[in-house]
Amino acid sequence: MTLYKAVASGTYNSSEEWSFSLHFNSTNDLATTHGRWHTALVALWTGELDANISDQVVLTEYATASLTLATGKQISRLLDVVSLPGASATESLPAQCAPAVSTRSATATRAGRGRFYLPPFRVGIMDGGRISAAAMTVCGTALTAMFASLAGGTPLDPVLYSRTAFATTNITAADMGDVIDTQRRRRNKLIEARTAIVV
Repeated sequence: MTLYKAVASGTYNSSEEWSFSLHFNSTNDLATTHGRWHTALVALWTGELDANISDQVVLTEYATASLTLATGKQISRLLDVVSLPGASATESLPAQCAPAVSTRSATATRAGRGRFYLPPFRVGIMDGGRISAAAMTVCGTALTAMFASLAGGTPLDPVLYSRTAFATTNITAADMGDVIDTQRRRRNKLIEARTAIVV
């Protein structure tokens, strides 16, 4: 069984960057795991999650790395370029405003929980300060399709990896709330235009 880290990344308005990652345990080799990660991302994105995303937001790369369990250090890595834009020709929420997907294991402590942030959504998914019920349904369908793809064939088992215990625990559940979260590191390249104020 090999530990892998898989990353999906992209751009927002061609300047800001976003990414999310998952860890897997699998008996598949690196090339197979990398191909399966691409298939899972397509299942997540195309005709599913992209309905919630502005065409200003593009999935541009996916990468897969094999890791040493005892240290977390990378052994080998594959990276490929793609171009999967959002399907909505509308304005996007700010880059740092994105929904978080919570992942859970059978361990009932903080170490048994994780999360990853999806790319920013289009403005129109908001309803009364929350993600609309229709958009939440789209997210649920898209994420279920991604996890189902990972589970098919010789599975890629999603896990939480502890960099203190150097151990993994299987992810047994995932959920997403209807309130937009904030990931401040995504707003790191957008230069402000400032307006002077007379005092």
